[in-house]
Amino acid sequence: MEEVLKIQYFGIEYVEKIHDEQIINYGKNGLVGYKDKGQLESVLFNMQNDLYYPTFIDKLTHLIFCLVKFHIFNDGNKRTAIACSSYFLQINRI
Repeated sequence: MEEVLKIQYFGIEYVEKIHDEQIINYGKNGLVGYKDKGQLESVLFNMQNDLYYPTFIDKLTHLIFCLVKFHIFNDGNKRTAIACSSYFLQINRI
């Protein structure tokens, strides 16, 4: 019988931290802060819904797509999406 692995998630605090690091390290006068913090909370909450996002790749895709498409931050949305996706893979040992 195959062992089912529990998917590990992260919270809004991590995303805020990684976003700030991206702006500081790679932003060159980039803008800090949110356009819509509630939308970020929604993305992180909804990716845990196994009915809408049943597989790990569905959850990862949702995370990347939403962080890029919805422009949650004032700047660095794509950089933040890549860094958060990498971390999501890392904490789940993929």
